[in-house]
Amino acid sequence: MNVLVIFSCNSGATEELALAAAVGAVQARANIRMRRLPDSGEDIPECREALERMRREYVPPAKADVVWADAVIIGERGKICGVATNPADATAYALQITIDTRTLKTGFAQK
Repeated sequence: MNVLVIFSCNSGATEELALAAAVGAVQARANIRMRRLPDSGEDIPECREALERMRREYVPPAKADVVWADAVIIGERGKICGVATNPADATAYALQITIDTRTLKTGFAQK
């Protein structure tokens, strides 16, 4: 089972949710790839440190990532898939979506 976690973030807040979602996918025994959407490159003084770090640590998603993935989780504007707004909910969401996707692919639930 392969889960792609894509997020857009400047300050680090959505990154935290994306990381929590990745934990949920791993808890459901999935392989994960974390990808960050490129920012505009504009200088945001209060986010400079986080932006510089994330630019070093993450690559943008590629077509190969999408082909590889069985499930895609997207984080944007402080939410994971428009639902989870805190790390615990993001972890639970990713855990459940990974289990549900595995069940759809195989026809039975594996825990």
